Amino acid sequence: MGIEKMSLLSIEGSIDDLESVLMACCDSHQFQITTSGAVLRNLNEQNPYLGIYSKIHDMAVNLKIEPEYCDFKSLPFDTPEQFDDYFDNISKKYYEINDKLEKVNQTLEDHKTTDAYLHHLVGLDVSFHDLFALKYVKIRIGRLPAENEQKLGYYASKCFVFMPFERAADYVYGIYFAPKNLIEIADDVMSSLNFERTRLPDYLEENAEGADKKIAEAIERETKEKENLEKELAYFTDDLKGDFNEVLCKLKYKSDCFELRKKAIITDEKFSFSGFCPTRECGKLENELKKVSPNVQCVEIPVDKKGASEKIPVKLKNNWFIRPFEMFVKMYGLPSYSTFDPTPYVAVTYMILFGLMFGDVGQGFVLVLLGLLLTKLTKNGLAPIITRLGIFSMMGGCIYGSVFGLETIIKPIYHRENIWNGVCKMFSNLGVDEHPDNIFSVATVVLLFALAIGIILILISMIFNMVLKFKAGKKGEAVFEVNGVCGIVLYASLVVGMVCQLLYGIPLMTTPYILCLVVLPAVLIFFKEPIINKINHKRSEEPFKVGNFIISNIIELFEAAISFLSNTMSYLRIGGFVLSHAGFMLVVSMMSKVGTGVPVGAGNIVGYIIGNLLVMGIEGFLVGIQVLRLEFYEIFNRFYEAGGTDFKPVEIKLDSE
Repeated sequence: MGIEKMSLLSIEGSIDDLESVLMACCDSHQFQITTSGAVLRNLNEQNPYLGIYSKIHDMAVNLKIEPEYCDFKSLPFDTPEQFDDYFDNISKKYYEINDKLEKVNQTLEDHKTTDAYLHHLVGLDVSFHDLFALKYVKIRIGRLPAENEQKLGYYASKCFVFMPFERAADYVYGIYFAPKNLIEIADDVMSSLNFERTRLPDYLEENAEGADKKIAEAIERETKEKENLEKELAYFTDDLKGDFNEVLCKLKYKSDCFELRKKAIITDEKFSFSGFCPTRECGKLENELKKVSPNVQCVEIPVDKKGASEKIPVKLKNNWFIRPFEMFVKMYGLPSYSTFDPTPYVAVTYMILFGLMFGDVGQGFVLVLLGLLLTKLTKNGLAPIITRLGIFSMMGGCIYGSVFGLETIIKPIYHRENIWNGVCKMFSNLGVDEHPDNIFSVATVVLLFALAIGIILILISMIFNMVLKFKAGKKGEAVFEVNGVCGIVLYASLVVGMVCQLLYGIPLMTTPYILCLVVLPAVLIFFKEPIINKINHKRSEEPFKVGNFIISNIIELFEAAISFLSNTMSYLRIGGFVLSHAGFMLVVSMMSKVGTGVPVGAGNIVGYIIGNLLVMGIEGFLVGIQVLRLEFYEIFNRFYEAGGTDFKPVEIKLDSE
C-alpha cells in the first residue's frame, strides 16, 4: 500500500516503428508520455484519421449505437482510404433509408395537421374544388382568436364575410370570402385580428367530410410505410453494430496514436520519446516493445522519492479492501510523489467513525446488500464504499445491541456486566448508572468516549505530521510547529491534566507541570520562526519588527488554541449521532408499536419498515457527510498537504457524447 514507485522510461527506435511502438505503449495502460515540442524534424502532419472518425462517430450517434471499446485486431482496414470506402458503402445505404423516412415523416406530419384542421370544418358541404375555382371571389380558411371574433362587427361595411364552423376554447375556426379585387384589404384586416391561415393541399377536391376521409386513408398508409422504414433501419443498425464498433475503436486508436507522434523527437530517421511508467511494469512494457521490433532501445531511470519534483505523476497502490477510499483522497487532492498515501488511514478512520455513528446490525446488513447490488449494476465509486460501511455499521450495532432499532435481540455493551463494571470504575466520579435501561441513560459516557476518540485521532494526525517533517529533512518544523513535537506535548499535557483533575480529582496541573509541559512548548511555538531559521541557517527575507512579530505570533497561538478546542469538540458529533440514531429508532418503534410488547398487524410492520428506510436514507446520508467533514477538516488539516499530479497513461478512449 502507498504510492506506486515510478521510473522514467526513455524509448528510442527506427521511425518506421514509431506508430507500432506508440500502440504498444497505449495497450500497456501503464505509460504516461512526457516529451512534447522538442522536435528536430516536424511531424505536425494533418491527422488523416480524425475526419473519417468524426463522420463515423456522428453516424453512430444518429443510429443510436453506443460506442463501446472492443477487440479490433481482426479488422482488415488499416489505411484512411480503406476507412473512407467503408464509410461510403454504409452511408449510401443509411442515407437511402433515412431520406425516405424523413420524407414520409414530413408528409405524415403535414397530413396530420391538415386532418386535425379538417375536423373543424366538417359542416362545410361544398367541395374545396368548387370553392377554390371561384372566378370573382377568393376564400381563406383558418382560425381566429376567440376574443377577436366580436371585433369583426367593426368591419361590417368591408367587403368580406367571415363564416364560423366551430368554436373551441381559444379559437374560432372558419372561412372568409371577399371579392377578388378586395382580397388584399380583407387579408390585411384579418391579419390585424391575428387570423391564422391554413393552406389545404391542392388534391383535396371533396367537401370537408370527404376530404377528411381521404386524408385519414393517406395517414394510415404513410404510418405503415413509416413503421416499415423504421424496422428496416433497426435491422440495418443491428447488423452494423458489431463491425461499426470495431471500426470506431480502430479509427480512434489510429487517430490518437497519430497525435502522439507529435510528441516524439525525430532525428536521422530515428525517434525517441520518454515518459513515466510504474517501476514494476517497466520490464513487461520493455518486453512488449521488443516484440514490436528488436531494435527498440529502452532506458529505465528509477525516480527517487526523496526530493522528487512535484511534476512526477502519482499512482496510488492499495489492496482491494482499501482501494475504493482513494476517491476521497483524490477529492481533497493527490499527495505529492515524495510524501505518503493517506488512503489506509482515511479508510480505517472513516469506516470506524461511520460504524460508531450509524451502528445497527440490521440496517448495516441492508447497506451491505445495497452496496453489492450497486457494485454489480453500476460503476459508481461509492458502491463498494457503501458495502464496507455496512460491515462496520453491523459491528457498531453489536456494541449498541441494535437490530433495526430493537435492542432485545443482541445484548448491548451496557448490559454486559464484565465490561460495564470496568466502565463504571473508569468514570466512578461521574456517578455512572451501573444498571442502565437504555443508551440514553449512559449519554454522558457516550459523549466522553466520542471526545476520547477525537483526542486520539488528533494526536495520531499530529504524530503523522511530525514524522513526515522529519523524513522531509524539516527538523525545525517537525519540532517547533503547532502540529509538531511542541504542539503534541502542549495538547497532550492539557488533555491529561484536565482528565486527571476533572474525572479523577488528581491535582496534576501543578506549577512545575504547567511550566514544563504547557508554558515551555507554547513559548517554543511562539519563537518557532527565529529558531527554525537558526536551525536551517536561513535569514528572514523581511526586516525584523518586534511589534509585528509579537502580534502575529500571539494571533497564531490563539488560533492554535481555538483549533485544539474546536477540533476536539467536533468529535462530540460522534456521540450525538449515536444518540440521535437511537432516538429516531425509538420513535419508529413507538409509532409502529413493533418491539413494545403490543400485538401488531401488517400495517404496523409496513410502517416499521418504512420508518427504517427513512432513517437509513436521511441519517446515513448525514453521517456520511459528517464523517467526511471530520476527515477533511479535523484530520487532514493536521498533516496532509495535497499537490500531486495524477498519473494519466496514454490510452484509447471512445467518445460517448
